[in-house]
Amino acid sequence: MQPRISTLALWRSFRRILAFAALLVLLALGTGAAVVVQAGRSDLSTADAALVMLNDQGAVPRVDHARQLYSEGRVSRILLAGAAPDASRETLQKRGVKEDAIIELREPEQIQQLASAKAMLAQENLRSALLIAEPVETLRLLKIARDNDLRLASAPVGARSDISIRGIMIEVGRYFRYVLLNR
Repeated sequence: MQPRISTLALWRSFRRILAFAALLVLLALGTGAAVVVQAGRSDLSTADAALVMLNDQGAVPRVDHARQLYSEGRVSRILLAGAAPDASRETLQKRGVKEDAIIELREPEQIQQLASAKAMLAQENLRSALLIAEPVETLRLLKIARDNDLRLASAPVGARSDISIRGIMIEVGRYFRYVLLNR
């Protein structure tokens, strides 16, 4: 005698799978909406330091934003977080930022960069910092910072610029990779 699967049992399994897929889609859409909302939000204020997240996609706008905050007296120190901050340091110095106001955090990964920033802020007795990053990355970076007891205010570069759907999808994936795998 061969076991038979009833049509009703198959239908229930299909509905459960469909409901689970719909839940995943809603979760991704909600996270994408949170990425967009955070990208457009700027808590720009006065702080002790500016934490500039450097990456391969041209750090010039972020470095310029940090220099502007420094020249306006809104920050007294600039932390450059990235694997190779040399060019950014030179740019800042050429544009009038004092050498001792620039701190380099040479870490390859953003999680390590934020941990290094926390240690450096404590070492330098700096209590507040503005996160200067790509708008689409801000939600994830603030989440990582908060998970490491590092309180940052958001000051994304180009907060009013357009964000692509592809960029949002990539960042939603990166956000869930961090939340689920801590990477």
